[in-house]
Amino acid sequence: MSTGRFFYLVPAESRHRLPAESIGQHLWRIAFHPGLRRPTGGVKVIYQHCRMLREAGITAHVVHLGRFTVDWFDHDLQPLSVDEALRIMTPDDILVVPERIPAAAAAYPARRKLAFVQNGGLVAPAVGGGRYEDFGFTGILCCSSYLADFMAPLTALPRFTVTNGIPLDRFQPDAARRRAGSLLYLKRKTSWHLGREVLSQLPGDVRDAISVVEAPNRLTEAEMIRLYQAADMFMALGFPEGFALPPLEAMACGAAVAGFTGGGGALHMHDGQSALVAPDGDVPALVDALTRLVRDQALKEDLRSGGLAMARNFDMGTMRRELLAFAAALRPHGE
Repeated sequence: MSTGRFFYLVPAESRHRLPAESIGQHLWRIAFHPGLRRPTGGVKVIYQHCRMLREAGITAHVVHLGRFTVDWFDHDLQPLSVDEALRIMTPDDILVVPERIPAAAAAYPARRKLAFVQNGGLVAPAVGGGRYEDFGFTGILCCSSYLADFMAPLTALPRFTVTNGIPLDRFQPDAARRRAGSLLYLKRKTSWHLGREVLSQLPGDVRDAISVVEAPNRLTEAEMIRLYQAADMFMALGFPEGFALPPLEAMACGAAVAGFTGGGGALHMHDGQSALVAPDGDVPALVDALTRLVRDQALKEDLRSGGLAMARNFDMGTMRRELLAFAAALRPHGE
């Protein structure tokens, strides 16, 4: 019997209002499509882990907690249902559970259970004042060194880090597509609305010099790459963040970045080098940063170059090496 297989849970949301979903859209969905669920929990990163493990000859499955389809990025994985996972899982397998649903781990027989922390802001409400140890977890998997440090005072469990990466063969600049003066931001997380406050407070000459693109949260990866490549500038609004993938993806596609790090974004958003950084939620500071970016073309080009150089430090090769080291630590005898 195969042992030491990895099972990654992918949760879904259905009852609560989703980020960038209007009150009317939420009520319509609940009233007319109560079974419609949206996958959550850093889904693309989970799928990347499973694909890399399989490429290394290690069995890995994604397990969907609900009926939904993951179709906004390319993959060849066939997810398992909960019932399918429970039928084949053994105590010798390894369960990886997103940080916000620790109680879900109790239903599975795997003895080794890892809480996958991709956003530190979800940890406290998830454990309700307790610890992941109280839910039977045996370790913590983090998507950045920032989160590994964040978790240090919160748990005595072993902490593992697999740093997020981006496929630089797809996320790359296209100068012919870039539109001078265009500013992109995403309707993502509950803090996205601060972007509109920032725009309303920009000096008149700055507002006149930019064209704003407000991207919805449900675009495909290919659509996002095209938007990043067309963007002259990118405004990062998410916080808290365990890693902050969007600003790094924007850098890799040649956009000059300004905004909030959310904590984890500080790994690649180095103020004055690869981005202009404002304290999380500080609208006046971000207004000042964007004003500098628009008025100072030399600064913008320096940040564009710095961002491209920074993005090269977060390729998929580094992510793969760290993931396989994590797997080896969990499967020390070639399980």
